[in-house]
Amino acid sequence: MMKKTIVGLVVAGSALVGASPAVAAFESYSPGSKAGSWTQKNDTQVAVMIHKFPTKAHADYYRTTDPGSYYTHWNKSGSPNNISYSGVGGRVTDLRTCNWVPDNDDQCSRWEIRG
Repeated sequence: MMKKTIVGLVVAGSALVGASPAVAAFESYSPGSKAGSWTQKNDTQVAVMIHKFPTKAHADYYRTTDPGSYYTHWNKSGSPNNISYSGVGGRVTDLRTCNWVPDNDDQCSRWEIRG
């Protein structure tokens, strides 16, 4: 009886390891990985984190509630590991992260698209 129980636990444990969440957050990193952004709260909020001093960065993203124009959320702290959070809203469908470049075009990642 003991042998069957152990085999059953191993099979059940293996199934759980292979399982994935229904909806995983998605993330984006700016060029040079100076900053990163990701979604959370079921893709209804965006977080922007600075990785390298003295970077100022922003995340651009589209929401299901207004698919015709994108939102921008800034993290101007310049401090590594500082995280700034957007408000909660419609589900985020597209996301990119940009390093701010004064008086020039910002350096942005490619769009991560969930659709």
